[in-house]
Amino acid sequence: MSDVTYQKFVKRWEEVTDIPPQTFGPLTGVYKQLTKRLKVMPWPWFVIAGIGFVLMLYVLIGSAITMLTTILQNSF
Repeated sequence: MSDVTYQKFVKRWEEVTDIPPQTFGPLTGVYKQLTKRLKVMPWPWFVIAGIGFVLMLYVLIGSAITMLTTILQNSF
């Protein structure tokens, strides 16, 4: 009887812990390509995103970015 209970437990455990792969509809392929690269070596992508963000801020607010940086540095 203990073996039957254990088998039921194992079956239920497998049902609970089995997670299907994540899908995003037609964007699933793009998602998998991006996450594959990010999981292996994310730091270059972080640097590129940071530089892009700074350039975007510079385009949006111009030289006022130095004032924003000064305010943020003084607040910490």
